[in-house]
Amino acid sequence: MTADPHDTVSGFSEIPDGELLRMIGSFFRTTGWGAIAGGGFFMVFTVPFGLITLIADGEPGGILVVLLPLGIAFTGTLAGMIGLGIPLTALLSHLECERLGIYSAIGIFGGLLLPAFFAAWLDGSFNSGSVSVGIFLGPFGAMAGGVCGNVWGAYRVTLADQETAPSANPFHDMIY
Repeated sequence: MTADPHDTVSGFSEIPDGELLRMIGSFFRTTGWGAIAGGGFFMVFTVPFGLITLIADGEPGGILVVLLPLGIAFTGTLAGMIGLGIPLTALLSHLECERLGIYSAIGIFGGLLLPAFFAAWLDGSFNSGSVSVGIFLGPFGAMAGGVCGNVWGAYRVTLADQETAPSANPFHDMIY
């Protein structure tokens, strides 16, 4: 044991419950804004069709038609955040180079490329049909990824700035 009060008890960082809840909330807020950015354009087509279906048939299935683009965009954005965003956040945090521009660029390029890879994976090969679907969905994925990168990057940069800010009470830091 050392006499330095700043030494950690273990190699793992300790995250308070409030900070963990803010992190989870920011993750889902980021994913939601990305879904709106990526799927919102398609709602121009699905809202009229869903309302016509709802009014003509009288069944609530029209609501599902209206929300379908957001559901698809949310699923893709969530997959991108889990598969690409979180691992790269850990890497950028470890390298101590968390910048808003880096997060935005990663989001844009990841969102641009992931739909093409996902379409090819569903098709089983990189033929012209799957690549053209990926190219069509790529700009919408780039919008979703760019918004995700921007919102998540702003949160992470704020956290990094708080960690490097000097403490308001040095006696509290010395005791604890």
